[in-house]
Amino acid sequence: GAAATVCLAARQWHSPFSAVGAMPDMTLLELDPAETLHFCKTAATTSPSRVLRLTNVGDSCVAFKMKTTAPKAYLVRPSAGTVRPGEHQEVQIILQPQGCEGTSSHRFMVLAAAVKDADPVSREEWAKISKDALQERTLNVVLEDRDSEHAAPGGKANEASLPSVASEGHRDLRDKYEELVTYTLRLEQEHRKLQAELAKLQCAKPSASGGGFSTLSCVLAVLLALIAAYVAPSLG
Repeated sequence: GAAATVCLAARQWHSPFSAVGAMPDMTLLELDPAETLHFCKTAATTSPSRVLRLTNVGDSCVAFKMKTTAPKAYLVRPSAGTVRPGEHQEVQIILQPQGCEGTSSHRFMVLAAAVKDADPVSREEWAKISKDALQERTLNVVLEDRDSEHAAPGGKANEASLPSVASEGHRDLRDKYEELVTYTLRLEQEHRKLQAELAKLQCAKPSASGGGFSTLSCVLAVLLALIAAYVAPSLG
């Protein structure tokens, strides 16, 4: 369906183990959090997000790739990349409203491999990496639902749970941020589709040239118009 959109570049995986045994545990990257991704759902935040920080603790470039057992339940940005020695990459993980059921069975896997440089690793190149050179770390998912924590036992309002004006403003800002992140991810997917179509056109007409605006310029103009149409109302 439409939710299959930008959810995750990696396909659904079943088990990190195979007939030849498990891949080595993660030593190339330091993960924060290291074992469990905690999400907090409230009445105002129906799509909770979490940041996974990947730090390269080695002396060579490391390529990483994210996988999950529930690819339609999450938006992940970026789902793959390369981290230079001593540097880190923050991965934004957004739990979609339709994915909030059954999160206790959800799992994420981070795959990593040492590479010679910081260039992006294609799907074909990932397929050529031997299992002995791959490292993995599996993360559990925990969802905390605070929708029912607004009142104290006995029907009396809990003063500690009453939000202040400042906390309401912070919540609105967080919601707006999550909306923008979700919208950006969708734009990135559309951008990738347009780039693929542009590549097909260039292959079909390698020698075509002429005046006027290029197809890429038109694509960029459309993307900028979409961003402007979304951001303008939120600034007003």
